[in-house]
Amino acid sequence: MIHNNRDLSILRINRWLGINENPDGDTQLRAGEAAEMRNFRITQEGNLQLRPGMRAVQKSRAWSGEIRGIWHGRVGGESSCVFAAGGALWLYDFDEGEAKGILAPDIELTDAPTTFFGFSDKLYILNGHEYLEWDGSLPPEGGAVPVEGYRPLIQVATSPDGGGTQLEQINKLTGQRRLHISPDGAARVFRLPERGLKSIDYVRDLAQGRDLAQAEFTHNLPNGTVSFNTVPVRGVNTFEIGYSVTVNFRAQVEAMRFCEFFNGGQDNRVFIYGDGTNKAFYTGIGSDGAPRADYFPDLNELDAGAANTPITGLIRHNDHLAVFKSDSAYSVRHGTVNLEDGRVIPAFYLNTVNRAIGNLAYGQVELIQNSPRTLFASAVYEWTSGAFTDDERQSRLISRRAHATLSKMNLAEATTFDDNEQQEYYIIEGGAAVIHSYATDTWFVYRDFDVTHMLRAGGRLYGTTKGGDIVHISRRYYNDDGRAINALWRSGAMSFDRDWQRKYISRLFVTMKPEPRSSITAAIRTNRNGETITRAISQGLATFSDAIFRHWSFGVYRQPQTRRFRKKAKKLTFMQLAFESSTDWSTATILAANVRLMYAGDVRG
Repeated sequence: MIHNNRDLSILRINRWLGINENPDGDTQLRAGEAAEMRNFRITQEGNLQLRPGMRAVQKSRAWSGEIRGIWHGRVGGESSCVFAAGGALWLYDFDEGEAKGILAPDIELTDAPTTFFGFSDKLYILNGHEYLEWDGSLPPEGGAVPVEGYRPLIQVATSPDGGGTQLEQINKLTGQRRLHISPDGAARVFRLPERGLKSIDYVRDLAQGRDLAQAEFTHNLPNGTVSFNTVPVRGVNTFEIGYSVTVNFRAQVEAMRFCEFFNGGQDNRVFIYGDGTNKAFYTGIGSDGAPRADYFPDLNELDAGAANTPITGLIRHNDHLAVFKSDSAYSVRHGTVNLEDGRVIPAFYLNTVNRAIGNLAYGQVELIQNSPRTLFASAVYEWTSGAFTDDERQSRLISRRAHATLSKMNLAEATTFDDNEQQEYYIIEGGAAVIHSYATDTWFVYRDFDVTHMLRAGGRLYGTTKGGDIVHISRRYYNDDGRAINALWRSGAMSFDRDWQRKYISRLFVTMKPEPRSSITAAIRTNRNGETITRAISQGLATFSDAIFRHWSFGVYRQPQTRRFRKKAKKLTFMQLAFESSTDWSTATILAANVRLMYAGDVRG
């Protein structure tokens, strides 16, 4: 805000507005907007603050290279943090600062980007090569193992000639099947629905609750028959036969890399995607009515649009599933379909939402305040509530103020993260993070930010590094594991609405929050031969628990304090205000800045 009279002007910045990379230059920026901003953040109260530092809490030792995915949640009734690195799975204890392997003996895991999701008190792992599950048990007796797959009950009331009532679809994950037979009291031989079997796994007497011994029946695998030694008593669904075939479609499931939960108004089906095609598979419900993550019925496929562009993101939005491809967007609603045999099965219906805008980064769609966000064409798009019902116009570009930085990032390889506690949305790639504070609608940039994935656990913010470390990100740390944080906030070129007049800067006032090790360098830069006037400003708070005596402060007053900048700048037309820090020991929270100046004569040619 600028207050003018005939001879005096006061620039007042009491709310900081983040970065604005205006393509037409920085002379039109509002007071509080930055033309250049790195390693500063905007707090939820609208103040300017040095970004938090980071400290490694777990160094890469037993594994080498990057952590490929990390997750925190409950498994087997216990709170757990699990990550993938070095071709293995690790359980990390934040209290003990210890990581231990949880992959079962003799199980291999490809070192690839990994997605985790919790379902029915188990943890499931997808990486485009394997599909594993972990129940919370530890090796050597337990550990994470490949998902075996649910054995579906494909047919009931099966007669000796093989006819019966179809019930469940076959499972892509496994060649195992089961069926219930209804003896007629005369036949000993029962034909199964398939031939060329791999094995007959068991025959179970459901009435007696026991498995028949091998001596009580014979089988013919090529013909697909089971023969009882004695004629079974007439009954309905009194025996269950479990068998296996030689062919399954497990590789299709294992090729998927990401997941989302959806089932209309509920979240009890798992949709998986990310194999580079336009397909997604979704799980089924078992014969006992329970949802399962190990059952992918053969017909449970979703094809989204043209086959030559892949599905890159799924996210549940109200009672619809938002589907994003690299060049388009769709919505899915839940329904049913009637089959020719009279069965009614769940179905999902696809509608086109947008044929020009989609999402580039696999698995990086975030739901921010109930609006999906996608990365597309060097920008962030937000999709409002109407977009996935009947209105195709509800997508808007929200990242224009950070466009220059985003355009230099490879958004197809970016990782996103929603820090809901701080209401900050992160886009991370190549050692940089572009952050949107949706609490204040401001954008800012972190540089030299060696983080690849982020998560919150126990109220704390953590990240993983490219070198394989787990780091704690907090304002408790004034550096990045000993490395100084180089920070700059620079305003646009300000003429105070009078670009035809010369000015004299008479005073700069900076208000800071008192806190331990609070220090910043303020600078005034003018258009007169690049003149720069700087001053170090401190507002430290005395505390022996966090003292560095070479930078000691005797400040004990906890109310905000204003510091006056007395040096003058003369005969300028444009002025830039800047704040800088490049230490490994300080922090700063700037509440306000005021610049007082006087006008002189007109600019001379």
